[in-house]
Amino acid sequence: MSLLDGFDFLDPKFKQHPYPYFAEMREKAPLFWNERFKSWVLSRHEDVAFALKNAALFSSADVRLGNRKRGFFQVESVAELISSDPPVHTRMRGLVSRAFTPKQISAMEPRVRELSRALIAEMTASPEFDFMDGLASPLPVTIIAEMLGIDAVRRRDFKRWSDTILSGLTATMRTGQEPEEVGRCREEMLVYMTQVAEERRRAPRGDLISLLVQESDGVPALSSQEVNAFTVLLLIAGNETTTNLLGNTLHTLIRHPEEYEWLRRDPSPAACAAVCEETLRFDSPVMAISRRTTQEVEVSGGKIPAESTVTLLLGSANHDPRKFPDPERFDPRRDTAGLMSFGHGIHFCLGAPLTRVEAPVALQELMARTPRLGFSPRQPEHVDYGLSFALRGPRSLWLQKN
Repeated sequence: MSLLDGFDFLDPKFKQHPYPYFAEMREKAPLFWNERFKSWVLSRHEDVAFALKNAALFSSADVRLGNRKRGFFQVESVAELISSDPPVHTRMRGLVSRAFTPKQISAMEPRVRELSRALIAEMTASPEFDFMDGLASPLPVTIIAEMLGIDAVRRRDFKRWSDTILSGLTATMRTGQEPEEVGRCREEMLVYMTQVAEERRRAPRGDLISLLVQESDGVPALSSQEVNAFTVLLLIAGNETTTNLLGNTLHTLIRHPEEYEWLRRDPSPAACAAVCEETLRFDSPVMAISRRTTQEVEVSGGKIPAESTVTLLLGSANHDPRKFPDPERFDPRRDTAGLMSFGHGIHFCLGAPLTRVEAPVALQELMARTPRLGFSPRQPEHVDYGLSFALRGPRSLWLQKN
C-alpha cells in the first residue's frame, strides 16, 4: 500500500514523520496533485529550485490554498513584501533590506550572546525544563522586539499574537472558517504597530521602526501600512523560524548521540554553525511554501496548467539524494550548499542572516553551560509539532541535565 493513498498534509502521522512520504513523492509522484489544498506539489530539489528561481512563471501574488486566497496574515499590505512580484516586491525589498546589512546583523551578536547566557542560566536552574519556553521562544522574539524598539512589556503579546495567527492559518484550512481569536489578535497587533510607527515618525529613537519611517539618502520612508507588513512578517516568520530551528536542533542532537558527543568535544563557533546548518537541511523549520503559475509549465514530465497553485516542499528538497547523498543521515560535516530551508531567488528569507547568528550563538552558550542534556520523563514520545503543515518545530521540548 502506498503512503500516498489518501494522503493529507494535515494527517498527524504525516506531521510526526513526513520524510517517508516525501521520499515516495520524489520517486513515484514528483508532480503530485493534493485535493485538500487544490494544489500541485513539487518535491524534488531540482524542481523546487527551478520554481523558486523563476518568479515570472511561479508567482507569489494571489496564491490560493484550497478555495481560499492565501492570506497568511490577512493583512493586505503584507502582500507587498511576501506575496508580490517585481516591481512591487523589488521596491519593498530594497526599502527594508537596509535594516539587514551584514554589518548590522553582525553587530547583534554580543546582545544575542548576553541574552542567551541569561536565559540559559534561568532555564537550567531547574533540574528539568521546557527548552522551547526557556530559550528557543524568548530569545528570537526578544531580539526582534529590541531591534524594532518595542516596549518590553508587550513582548509576550507578540508571542501570543504570533502563535495564534499561525495556528489559525491551519485551523482555517481545516474548517474553512477563521477562528474569532485569530481576528482579534490580528487587529490588536496591527493597531499597536500602527501606533508605534506614527510615534516614531514624529519622534525617532534610532531603532528599526524609526529607520523605516524616516527618509534616508533619498530612499523614501515606509508608510504605516508598509511598516505593518514588515513588522508582522519579521515578528511572526522570523521569530518562528529561529524558534523552530533551535527546537529541532536540540531534538535532533539528543537522538544522535555520536554527533552530540562530537559537538561536546568541539563546541566552537564553526561546529555550532555546522550543526545548525545541517539541522536546517535535516529537519527544516519551514517545510513548504506556495506559488501560482502564470502560464502552463512543464515540470517532472507533466504539465501544470496556468493559474494553478503549486506547493513547493522545501523539506523534501533538502532530503533529495540527487542533491544530498545519504540524506536521512544527520551529518554536521556534510556540504549543505543548496539547502532550501530559507527559500531561493528573489524571495530568499530576509531574516536568514539573523537566524544564522542567533541559533549557533545560543547553541554554543548552551554547550558551554550544560554540555549534557537528555529528554526529561515529562517529554512525550511523540513530539507535538502543532497544526501548521508548513512550519515544523516542537511546541514543547522537556529536557534534563544528565
